[in-house]
Amino acid sequence: GGLMVEVSTRTVQSLIASLTRYESYSRTVTVQYFDAGQPVGSASAQIWADGGWSRTDVTLASGRVEHAILGAGRLWLWYDRESTVYEGPAEDLSADLIQRLPTYEDVLALDKSSITSAGYVERDGLPCVYVEAVRPELGYTERYWISETSGLLMAAEAEKDGELIYSMSSHEVVSPLALDKTSGVFSLPDGTELYTPGAAA
Repeated sequence: GGLMVEVSTRTVQSLIASLTRYESYSRTVTVQYFDAGQPVGSASAQIWADGGWSRTDVTLASGRVEHAILGAGRLWLWYDRESTVYEGPAEDLSADLIQRLPTYEDVLALDKSSITSAGYVERDGLPCVYVEAVRPELGYTERYWISETSGLLMAAEAEKDGELIYSMSSHEVVSPLALDKTSGVFSLPDGTELYTPGAAA
């Protein structure tokens, strides 16, 4: 677009922070794990977000489904076929849920000195801001692609000692949320509705 500013390893984080982000959207995220170059597992997540609330359904490699609703500084977490709902402050997040799904905030949290490359690239037909970071003490190289359109992380991968260990991609981003399809998304298994999309409008 007309907003192409020069991007460098020093300025890329402030550029990403300033992107306009979708406030209301749904999308699917897929994560694949590798060992010695071979795929060893995957997880997929369906994510809905609206008005600062998010709902994530993660299907683990085992087939188990983990559900989480995050909003108003709190987290509700439960698993398929289990009626127990864990609830607590969002910062006490014991689940790996959030660790498994990198976000643009992970890029903002990178140590500036670890960023080795930055620029504009196209990824899956979308204009993206690209960031590469190296953490030599761990032998890791991390790469991130953030969509200029949505401000969301569209893809990420990590290598350790030159071998791919992790790959994440995002698909089917729909914004804003289709309200007719999101009835009950922010509800607990017992039917308690924590948040109604579009209510803030």
